[in-house]
Amino acid sequence: MRVLLFVPCLTDQFSPRAAEATVALLEHLGCQVDYPEQQTCCGQAHRNSGYEKTAAELVRRMATIFSGEDPVVTPSGSCAAMLRRHALEIIPDDDPAREEVTSLASRTREIIEFIDEDLKIAPDQLVPDTGNAPCDVAWHPSCHLREIDRFDASGRYLEGIPGLTLRRLDREEQCCGFGGTFAIKFGKISGALAEDRCQALERAGTSTLLCNDTGCAINIAGRLRGFSGGMV
Repeated sequence: MRVLLFVPCLTDQFSPRAAEATVALLEHLGCQVDYPEQQTCCGQAHRNSGYEKTAAELVRRMATIFSGEDPVVTPSGSCAAMLRRHALEIIPDDDPAREEVTSLASRTREIIEFIDEDLKIAPDQLVPDTGNAPCDVAWHPSCHLREIDRFDASGRYLEGIPGLTLRRLDREEQCCGFGGTFAIKFGKISGALAEDRCQALERAGTSTLLCNDTGCAINIAGRLRGFSGGMV
């Protein structure tokens, strides 16, 4: 199966290895991965900050760049939610790009969702049993997974991977405080939310946290550097 890879801005700039790992995983599962080099931001940050005109321009651009019938896969619940749910909210029905944007929305998938629902690969078939040491991690599902109906499903999928012990955080439905520019505009609130997630990670008993959005990972990792619990 041919897939088009959409790499979010934050992943591209701060966690390129996550994008490389996404390619490696998809190829391991038999996919032909193409990366449209003209891709830019999906417009989420602009829409969330009230710049809907600019966001709409970026959405139209994305729809053109990712035109066709192939699935568009991204390692981000928030960007998937933007293209799936919110892109059509800012593109009028009579807009010439409406049809292309509708097509893009229908083909966009978050990486775990794609493996689970499109490729239909069971978690116990995802990786070979190599006898490697078990991996013990905590799981922070991003808020935006709710918008693509994967908030519970992705965690359940990960729990089924052999050798992976997935620890669920207390109140896992709570935001980490990132929220794009929210973390800048409301720094104290954001910091308090991130501190709470750090405390939940400490209670989970593992120092490794798995996130499905780079923004969440950046925010929590930044808070951990000054965390009162002393974790690194």
